[in-house]
Amino acid sequence: MITKEEILEKAHLNESSELCRTYFKEKGLFVIRYPFDYFYKLRKFIQEETYPLLIDKSYQMISELRMVEKIQINNKYAYLFTAGSYFDKREAISFDFRKKFIGFCGWASGCNRLPFIRGFIKWCDWLVLELNKTNQTEKD
Repeated sequence: MITKEEILEKAHLNESSELCRTYFKEKGLFVIRYPFDYFYKLRKFIQEETYPLLIDKSYQMISELRMVEKIQINNKYAYLFTAGSYFDKREAISFDFRKKFIGFCGWASGCNRLPFIRGFIKWCDWLVLELNKTNQTEKD
């Protein structure tokens, strides 16, 4: 079983993407089209993770890093985008519902991956609780 600590320790490395996918699966989650609000919750978690980095001026790209408000979603995929000081729309996290694949900020390296990885882990934990609440309500 993979731990959050293990993922966060390696969050700046490309292998953290695979660790996140494993964490997602081990939580009993599936790559499906969740309600739209659930993807906005992921966007919110990632945005919250950028705030501490905005204070640290040593992150050149992060100085203006933010999540793009609009999420592209249909029956095949969901795309969450980010923007920075010198780019307008890059993949933050994507879900391919047909291939059952989650992509993580392939353009980013090193510490630039941190907000996306941390936000995704928080979302996984939140999603498990939310789905359990929903399932309990349906049983009652």
